[in-house]
Amino acid sequence: MPAKDDYIAAIDIGTTKVCTFIGAVKKNNILEIRGYGVSECSGIKKGMVVDINKATKSILNSVEMAEKSSKIFVDSAYIGITGKHISFINNWNEINLSSANKIVKKADVDKLISIANKINISSQHSIIHTLIRQFSVDDEKGIMDPIGLSADKLGVEILAVYGSAALIRNVVNSIKGANIQIEDIILEALASSEAVLTPEEKESGVILLDIGGGTTDVAIYQNKKMVFTYCLPVGGDLITNDISIGLNIPLIKAEEIKKKFANVDYNFYETLNRMNIGDVKIDRNKTTLNIRLYSIVNSRVKELLNLVKEKIESYGYIYSAPCGVVITGGTSQLKGIIGLANSIFNMPVRMGVPIEVEGPSKAVANPIFSTAIGLLKYAFQIENFMDLSQFGEKKQRGTGIFYRFRDFISKILKSEG
Repeated sequence: MPAKDDYIAAIDIGTTKVCTFIGAVKKNNILEIRGYGVSECSGIKKGMVVDINKATKSILNSVEMAEKSSKIFVDSAYIGITGKHISFINNWNEINLSSANKIVKKADVDKLISIANKINISSQHSIIHTLIRQFSVDDEKGIMDPIGLSADKLGVEILAVYGSAALIRNVVNSIKGANIQIEDIILEALASSEAVLTPEEKESGVILLDIGGGTTDVAIYQNKKMVFTYCLPVGGDLITNDISIGLNIPLIKAEEIKKKFANVDYNFYETLNRMNIGDVKIDRNKTTLNIRLYSIVNSRVKELLNLVKEKIESYGYIYSAPCGVVITGGTSQLKGIIGLANSIFNMPVRMGVPIEVEGPSKAVANPIFSTAIGLLKYAFQIENFMDLSQFGEKKQRGTGIFYRFRDFISKILKSEG
């Protein structure tokens, strides 16, 4: 059995499924998936725990399958989190340099980041991430690494991502029930970005949409930094539900029809000739059925994409993404969604699948698992990455947000014990 330090486990708790992935980084810095388990999820709705016992059972099933496939025992993992309770604020702070030569030193940067990380939020919320957007020296902004530069004044802009402490506590308790130690909790939009976006896209500007069963996670990158995040509490389940109601069929059959036949890029004759819904009994001819199915799915997907677009426009980022939109998650496989998104956003759109990862093809080539794979990639960076511009104080093992959040988790476990 491999040594514990040779691998990292990650758990993606979604509305429709729980995924546990176990991976290790090879000598060429490529992530290798050593095992994974996928369990049908109950007890979770739109990223929030609604039944801890059911959620814990789903987590346990997923972990056990991953252990069996990898022959590795999992006692700790990195956990993904999403939900409409997730939000962010930008925090700008400055200090005057006191050294005689006015050269920025690491100690100056550490002092400034420590000040910037003291985010003033209510006790009902907890900080999940603090990410450095940019530094400034005197009045010059857009500095990536200020150490060694001359300046009278040093500034930093922090993107602080936070969520409801109570809802995070529910996630922690569901993991606790599965006897899994939480290494850290990671924003799912950030994780999915690590899995599917290229460095060039992050630098030039790109919009990520991770459309899952119950939520759509949004992340926008500029100059290699995440500058915006948002969770729309709408996903593929809404499409399934509307098919069920519109065609008067059970949800299970509606999901099957969605996966096999739903198409938002309507080609009437092609769809008509291919469609065969088997034992579904509907008092309607095939032509009418095809038109109705298309109308239901097209309307819902258009509504979802337009809601995301409106949110991005309200923050002024819609014209700051020359690399366009990358869509991942289970709903990214819906026929025609790339073309529809292209027409709505009026920019390039591609499907996002995990990159720079090796392992079983069913896992590494599937956008359904982008978040789980991204959690592993981000986790390895947390443990090994030392680039000041990306992770703020999280890289400093003795202080900063990593240990503050770990302390938050520890307090929950002690109080619940």
